[in-house]
Amino acid sequence: MILRCLLFFLITAATTAAPRTWSSSDGKSSFQGDLVEFTETEVKIKHTGNFQIFKLPLDRLSAADQQHVRGLLRERTRDEGIKTGPFAEKITGQPVKAVSKQGLNYQLQGNPKWEGKERYPLLIWLHGAGQSGDDNESQMAGAPKPLLTGESQKKNPCFFLAPQCPSRDIGWKNEVADNLMALIADLTNRLPIDESRIYLTGSSMGGSGTWYIAAKYPQAFAACVPLCGGGDPKNAEVLKEIPFWVFHGDKDDQVPVDRSRTMVQAVKAAGGALMNYTELEGAGHLITSIVYPRTDLHEWLFAQRRKAAE
Repeated sequence: MILRCLLFFLITAATTAAPRTWSSSDGKSSFQGDLVEFTETEVKIKHTGNFQIFKLPLDRLSAADQQHVRGLLRERTRDEGIKTGPFAEKITGQPVKAVSKQGLNYQLQGNPKWEGKERYPLLIWLHGAGQSGDDNESQMAGAPKPLLTGESQKKNPCFFLAPQCPSRDIGWKNEVADNLMALIADLTNRLPIDESRIYLTGSSMGGSGTWYIAAKYPQAFAACVPLCGGGDPKNAEVLKEIPFWVFHGDKDDQVPVDRSRTMVQAVKAAGGALMNYTELEGAGHLITSIVYPRTDLHEWLFAQRRKAAE
């Protein structure tokens, strides 16, 4: 009786999608069937014709079939990532300190009450030069906290990532940028993050870092919000497909406002129709407290989605 119930469970647990045509690794045989169970090493497939369940080593299937199963494994890991896995203990509802595999300090925030099968945006904050170091605390100064309040999170729930640059002499470039992207990849592989809604913002050195990282990894971000920063106009062609909302105070005495003006003009000249620019009249360098509370920015930001690759 127990065996019969187990068999019934295995059969009814099969995916509701249309049966897949499965092929052997040598290409000599194929059949249609529903995937019933799968692990990193083997699969159980219910044959569409005779309803028998076959257990096969994953490496006996074609490369395309193996990729399909590994994709399902990744999504299952992401479904369960808030409750189990390497980042689960860091999802508490408050920013939690941690260190990435590459040695990058960061703070991570998410909601332990979220449904794992849903996918949530990831908001990344890049701090200014003065918050560089190794205390894993200073980087929260100037952070976009208005987007993390209970009211804001109820309307626009998102994961929040605040890395700390180890040295202002390096900034958000070179190995620091690469280490950050490795951390983002790790998070998206382990948590229910919507990869079409990854947002990057920063101020001062972090504003310049936003321009730099977006140019180096243009396929990663759905939208970017650099504050009082600047970039390389030669990257305009690469940046033109990314939605930007740029902010700069016209009385900034630390980062000249022309640095933002030049980038905005260059991207628009390259055909970038997604470039928004707000120059804050009378404002100096410290504009995070002016910019991040703006509800129009919140609405614009969370409406942005990265287009799927064609």
